[in-house]
Amino acid sequence: MSSRSTPPNVLLIMSDQHHKRVLGCAGDARVRTPALDGLAARGVRFENASCTYPLCVPSRASFLTCRHPHEIDVYTNNCELRTDRPTFAHAFHAAGYETILAGRMHFVGMDQRHGFESRPIGDVWPTAHITAGGVDQPLGFLTDAGDQHLPSLLKSGPGWSGYLSYDRRVSQTAAAWLRRRGAETDRRPFLLTVGLMLPHCPFVAPADDFYHYWAGLTADSLPRWDPETLHPVHRYHRQYNGIDGGVPLDAQRRVRAAYYGMVTDMDRQVAEILAALEAAGLSRSTIVVYTSDHGEQLGEHGLWWKSTFYEGSVGVPLIIAHPEGRGGATVRENVSLMDVGVTLLDLAGANPLSGATGRSFARLLRDGHDPEWPDEVFAEYNPRHETAAPCQRMIRRGPWKLNTYQGYPSQLFNLEEDPGEERDRIGDPACSELVAALTARVHAGWNPARIARLVSTRFGEFQLLRQWLRDVRPAEPDPPWYGDTPPQNRVDTTPA
Repeated sequence: MSSRSTPPNVLLIMSDQHHKRVLGCAGDARVRTPALDGLAARGVRFENASCTYPLCVPSRASFLTCRHPHEIDVYTNNCELRTDRPTFAHAFHAAGYETILAGRMHFVGMDQRHGFESRPIGDVWPTAHITAGGVDQPLGFLTDAGDQHLPSLLKSGPGWSGYLSYDRRVSQTAAAWLRRRGAETDRRPFLLTVGLMLPHCPFVAPADDFYHYWAGLTADSLPRWDPETLHPVHRYHRQYNGIDGGVPLDAQRRVRAAYYGMVTDMDRQVAEILAALEAAGLSRSTIVVYTSDHGEQLGEHGLWWKSTFYEGSVGVPLIIAHPEGRGGATVRENVSLMDVGVTLLDLAGANPLSGATGRSFARLLRDGHDPEWPDEVFAEYNPRHETAAPCQRMIRRGPWKLNTYQGYPSQLFNLEEDPGEERDRIGDPACSELVAALTARVHAGWNPARIARLVSTRFGEFQLLRQWLRDVRPAEPDPPWYGDTPPQNRVDTTPA
């Protein structure tokens, strides 16, 4: 990538809950993702990218601030990112960029910008007060209780949901913004961040997409796992989410078909945005990034949704296409979501983000190798207050991944030899020195006792907020994207 007098634009597209391997360019022969495959063909795909926290709000806050979640004290979907924490959007603005956020970013609290100077379309539901108290999510999850646990698997299938409508509005808004920008002559470079909701549950896909995948799925194609090898923390995860009694095979098949259909539908929205970038004449001056905030376990290891350190949950897709960069390349080194903003600022020639812990992997992107890259990433997870699900932290260094759980046995996997994470090496004598070294590293600078106290205290505070919100129902600072009447979810759970 040569130096340029005019800084490059940045188009950053972030989806929600996309399993990193459910991509044609990642080797999935079943899924149809032509837009993202095309982006990978002209860019660089990072095979081993991870989020820092396998849950929406903490992951996104870490992504934006380029810091570990424990450095900014954001641990649950109810936590607010402090307004005085600068994000890479602030740094881009300081570098002379116009910063735009179109769609999803799951901000909690009155600050719905965090460095973005404009937001042509807001989030999928109100987030300042209502989501902060966990009281009202208008789109729901197709369940009477409004949660996202077992009923969201049982009520999956072909149909329509507000999330599908929302993503269409977001892609249309982003495309329209790009077309307008292409017609302007006097303009600043831009950072346009587009937040899509798919393929986050509810597991509902357009009928044509659903039935396309349904026809090719059988019980034999579903993930297999051995309940006897289930870690105690994951056993509790199944109990807490109401799936310890098992998920019927027909529901697993429906969910998988719907999820693939949702990924395909999301890919169409990406295609619309990229087509607008090209039509506006901006492709040759714009870095394009695609990623997701975390993954989806999709039945692997008998688990669904996220909140674990298995690759399906903590891994994320990451594709970066630089107009002057390599095409069709793959990087195997470990990188983190909190490295992305630092890297983009580096590529833009902007000043570094103050306080950032993330590191620039621009050399990996440019050359495919960086002898100084440490090749290690971290993730953490801190459930609210349940003692059966303790504070947890992961380190991945090279092919090795160590998962630690306060008060419970750790897990060790070699992902090069065992990509399915089926052979726990924690008790292997040959790995004892490695375990000791990784354990010391993963605990350095991390205080689980403090975190547990803070999370427990915050949980109690949220109960008070929830009661107040139920009684008062305060107005939101910005109207939700859908206006006064939320779209209705519709799903047919009896596919032919």
